[in-house]
Amino acid sequence: MAGQQYPFSKSRYFPRKRMRSADFIQDQEYIEGKLAFFSRLGFGKGAALGLEVQRIDGDSLLVSPGLAVDGCGRWLIVDEPAICRLRTIPGFDTLRGETALLWLTYCEELTDAMFVPEERDEVQEYASARERFSFCLTDMRQLPQPVGDHVLFSDVILFEDGDLRIRQVIPKVLPAGGMVQLRLVVESFCLEPLEVHLCYAPRLPGFLLKDGQPLLLERTLRLSQGETTLALTGRLSTTAQAVLLSLPEHGFLLEKRGIRLRTQCEVQEELAVTQDPLPALRDRLLSQGPQELWADGLEEGVPIAGLCLLRYGDQVLLSDAFPLSKGCRAELPCLEARLRHCQGFFPKDQASAQPLPKTSEPPASPAVSNGRRLMSTGVVTLNTGLHLQEGNILCSDEIVHELGPGTVFVEFGVENIYPAPGVDRNYTDLLLGDASLFAQASGTYDCGFDQGVRVHPEKGTFELAVRLKGELHQSALRLRWFAWRPGEDAGPGVRSGTLLRLEPDVAHIAPGGMIDFVPVFAQGAGMPCDFVVLDKHSGTITPNGIYTAPKKEGLYQICAQIRDMPETRVSAFAIVRTPAEEPADAAGTL
Repeated sequence: MAGQQYPFSKSRYFPRKRMRSADFIQDQEYIEGKLAFFSRLGFGKGAALGLEVQRIDGDSLLVSPGLAVDGCGRWLIVDEPAICRLRTIPGFDTLRGETALLWLTYCEELTDAMFVPEERDEVQEYASARERFSFCLTDMRQLPQPVGDHVLFSDVILFEDGDLRIRQVIPKVLPAGGMVQLRLVVESFCLEPLEVHLCYAPRLPGFLLKDGQPLLLERTLRLSQGETTLALTGRLSTTAQAVLLSLPEHGFLLEKRGIRLRTQCEVQEELAVTQDPLPALRDRLLSQGPQELWADGLEEGVPIAGLCLLRYGDQVLLSDAFPLSKGCRAELPCLEARLRHCQGFFPKDQASAQPLPKTSEPPASPAVSNGRRLMSTGVVTLNTGLHLQEGNILCSDEIVHELGPGTVFVEFGVENIYPAPGVDRNYTDLLLGDASLFAQASGTYDCGFDQGVRVHPEKGTFELAVRLKGELHQSALRLRWFAWRPGEDAGPGVRSGTLLRLEPDVAHIAPGGMIDFVPVFAQGAGMPCDFVVLDKHSGTITPNGIYTAPKKEGLYQICAQIRDMPETRVSAFAIVRTPAEEPADAAGTL
């Protein structure tokens, strides 16, 4: 679908008009164009509902059902969970970095084949086109801006590399004598926490921080994966109608992994000044025509997640999937939401240079810890047929528990639904263990069950199985399952001293380098461990967990287990690679 064409044009009908295929096509384009126009005006663009992305294993990911609106105003509906293999997604072969973007795109599935006569022969055509979706991959890049942001804000990328991106965001209209915020948006793409030291000192005439100090931010940050926003709040005292925001040569310094870097662009922009900036910003936004408002927003795809990749030689593994900024999501109504967003830049009283809440992660719920879910539940129905005999075994398909890869505990029981006496409703009992110990109102569970669970830690899935202890008269069994992740604050059943993981779980190391792997136990109760590497070419490790990498670059696996308990084994990975030298040129080394 091309960009929206204005003005709209539709077919005109009159008596005895001879209809052509072009007339029906015009009617279709008119209806689709109007719907797309109002979708973009009302929702903007981006993921609107669902579409959460989760890693299953090193080559697979799961996308939950949801709704998105692309830059052309089309609705992209994922109607059921989609499991994708990383290597089969278009764009995989073009990836070059260790981070990537997963996009949801629009496509059509042609159905209802028919043959149409031509001059010499018949040709095959399709009478219907079903709206579907597909996925594609691109290297990590700046995400599309929400509708109207290019009119409201000055948004400049100060620094960007494979680890992080730092943007400067400020409204294009400032208050004369009022409070305003300058924001630095720091996006980290690293799977592990990244420590940086940041010094930011732009020039903005007449601007002083709340405590009367000059405009300066200097801070050491420990960045986790996602987006963090730093705010400089102060007062602009000027009688001018415009001010010039600039960044001097040494106004931006970044120290990362012992290397000092500077900004990668020149910042110099004139910003308007008025007594009341919000009405001025509203006038700017509403004075835009549709073509101007969406001039840079005609992407035919919607970014739904960022991916972290592990590379060793020609091999690529999926390490993690992380959510994108909430600013990339569609909103309703779109334009009013952007105006409300502006109000946050003009606080009445707020501490200077304090970190704002991360915008890429939702508030934690009781079932979430450190950004990871700790518990989930669901129902699976097993069709039993008629009159199954004692000893018959029923098994479920693989079930995704949505807690991600790793060790989880799973418990399940049989749901018994029966009518409540005297009211128009049903009762539901959950039978755990031997169901035959209870007298059932319906009499259908008078036999017991042996229960079994098989967990696939690498895939993040599990299977359920029951074996009958007698004849079953039910045509289906509803099994309610509960899954929880072991950890210090995980669900029940995690004993003190359980070996959880190795820290770090993924380590970057130079050939021949050394790193200390530390086992992590539930509730801090440690036990003696044995450390091993899988083959003689994978390096060496001491009984205390000090690993020495081999001279050859690659990806190597390190294992640990509680002494004489091989079933407790956990793994970590070492990526051995010669560090790249930083160029001392315009790229930024001081």
